[in-house]
Parts: sequence; structure tokens; C-alpha cells
Amino acid sequence: MVRFAILAVGLSALGFGPAAAQVRPEPKTEDITPKLLGTWQGPYQSETAPPGGIKLVIAMEGAVWKVTLAVVSEQPIDAAEVRDFKVEGNEITWIQDIMDMECKTLAHLTAVSTLTGGTECSQGGTVAITATFVLLKQ
Repeated sequence: MVRFAILAVGLSALGFGPAAAQVRPEPKTEDITPKLLGTWQGPYQSETAPPGGIKLVIAMEGAVWKVTLAVVSEQPIDAAEVRDFKVEGNEITWIQDIMDMECKTLAHLTAVSTLTGGTECSQGGTVAITATFVLLKQ
């Protein structure tokens, strides 16, 4: 019994105690903000919209995102300001009203200079347009 007690004390001193006492730090995610800042351009593809391109400009003023997005198309497109721009890990999201539709976008930084993603535009609660894009940093 004495040997068991000595062994137990020795093992706990080496860190072999109960698992609940062990705390693992959460992995730190890289801040991709510096990689996002700048101008991004590229085409979008959609089965429900004419072909065109996107010009996305991402900047910061202090801790506030300043983002503009223009849709380049043969048809004039009425687009409001980008809102709710968020970066969580490698995922970027934003909302923009385009031609009386609310468009929600999800993008990923897939390489140092490539953003890929998709947009879903809804009107009256019904999805009206979907598109995918690949943007390159200029």
C-alpha cells in the first residue's frame, strides 16, 4: 500500500494526474487583417445574372472597417454600402443591398492574394440570385 501511495504521488508530480487538471491552450488564429487590406478584383459567375466582375476595396480607419464593393457589369447595378463586414479566422462575411435585394457573402482567404466565395441575394425572403467569385489582390 505504501508503494502505491509513493507511486501515485510520483506520477502526479510528473503531470500524470487527473485529465481535468490539465488545461490545453486554444490554438491562436492568425490575424489576416494586413493580408486583406487593399483592392481585390475578379470575375463572378452566376446562372441567374449576366456575367461581370467585382471590385472590392478593403481599408481600416482606426479599428473600423471601411469597405466598398462595386459590381462591374454591362447593365448598371444599384448597390448600397457594405455593412456588417466581419473577419473570423480565415472567414470573411459581409452584407450589401444590391438592386433592392439583401446580399449575404461568405469568402475565404485561400492564398495570400486570393479571395474565393459566394453571394446569395434574397428578395422578400426568397433567394433570387446566387453567385461565386474569385478575387485577386491588385
